[in-house]
Amino acid sequence: MAPTAIAEQQVEAGLGRLIVKHTFLTLVDVEDEQPSRVPRAQTDPVLCPGCAGGPAIEFRPRTPSTAASLSGKEEEGHGSGEGEALTSRRVQRRAATAVALQPRAEREDRRTTLMMRNLPNNYTRDMLVRLLDDEGFAGCYDFVYLPVDFARGCGLGYAFVNLVDPSLVARFKSCFDSYSKWGLRTSKVCRVTWSDRDQGLKANVKRYRHSPVMHPNVADEFKPCLFSQGVRVPFPGPGRSVRKPTIKS
Repeated sequence: MAPTAIAEQQVEAGLGRLIVKHTFLTLVDVEDEQPSRVPRAQTDPVLCPGCAGGPAIEFRPRTPSTAASLSGKEEEGHGSGEGEALTSRRVQRRAATAVALQPRAEREDRRTTLMMRNLPNNYTRDMLVRLLDDEGFAGCYDFVYLPVDFARGCGLGYAFVNLVDPSLVARFKSCFDSYSKWGLRTSKVCRVTWSDRDQGLKANVKRYRHSPVMHPNVADEFKPCLFSQGVRVPFPGPGRSVRKPTIKS
């Protein structure tokens, strides 16, 4: 029989009683117990209600969860200012980690410049702008450029459009990918892809600001244009002289 069970039987028979001695339970015979040792062997009932006939107390070791809660309470005493700064730093670290762990595809979703392919060659920049507005995208773009063949004066069949916010990309693709309602006699079907050259308004302005297409001798209808809230605004002037475009015969 286990020692604990024997001790319980002796206590029930009145042959002894359990006391707490240095955090261990020790069985002391009533007859052998010395009065002079009682003060040292017994624990104050106030500190240990389970001793001397009081109600038993269940002792539980500190677990990681309780240790964490105690640690949290200790941190509360360092002052609200320090606590708020610590919380802010933790939030920033977590946000940076979340961005770093994002898949590449999700990070690239911040792109805004799209390329429209398979446009009718007799489509002009102004015709494209009207089409964008008619399809519900007025004020949703800030850059439009439809490259042209200067020798023939017709489009090259593609254009670049920069949207003002990445959230508009899905709707734009849904509208113009497989688009064919040009209002012209043509069988061309539009395809919408990401621009593989420049992304964003600043990048596009930087690319074309000093381009030969911005030369004064080039007609305005052949140039890229900027918009703000649906209204055309002037393109930034070049910071240096712009060479005249070469027209191939």
